[in-house]
Amino acid sequence: MAWDIYIFSAITRITLSSSEWQAVAVIAASALIWVLVVWYLAVAIWHKRSGPVGVFALVLGGGMVYLSNILLSFWWWRPRPFVVLDVMPLIKVGVATKSFPSDHAALAFFIAFLLSQYRAKWWWVYLLAAVVAFGRVAVGVHYPFDVVAGALVGLAFGYLTVEVEKLFQPTKT
Repeated sequence: MAWDIYIFSAITRITLSSSEWQAVAVIAASALIWVLVVWYLAVAIWHKRSGPVGVFALVLGGGMVYLSNILLSFWWWRPRPFVVLDVMPLIKVGVATKSFPSDHAALAFFIAFLLSQYRAKWWWVYLLAAVVAFGRVAVGVHYPFDVVAGALVGLAFGYLTVEVEKLFQPTKT
């Protein structure tokens, strides 16, 4: 996967070129995920069609995202880039933790999928999820393939969660 390392190196080179890029990368990699979580919780709690089922969907679906990522890492363990390459990460992450797939990217795309179901105009939440994923590469804790795999896991479980959530919606009589 030389292309993966090449893209990783190009992105981290840009990030390390200025303190402004470093700050943006850290915010994207660490804080932006919480914006998505709080936004979804606010929508799920106050939205008439969702309520407690929406919050439960986030908790259960998010838990399934993490569980599937753990199972995937048993199948394909990949050390973090800063362990293998000569890169100093911009955020603190355990050396012994897995790189593949990215939990942050998976959760960001999972929440983006759920949010996009509330309003068609909210398609741009996928851009926020992509910024989270890109940020994880930019701070030096994931390879590009890790965040792509995480995004696919998040989208798959987002779809599955929405389908299961439909089963628990009250029927109109």
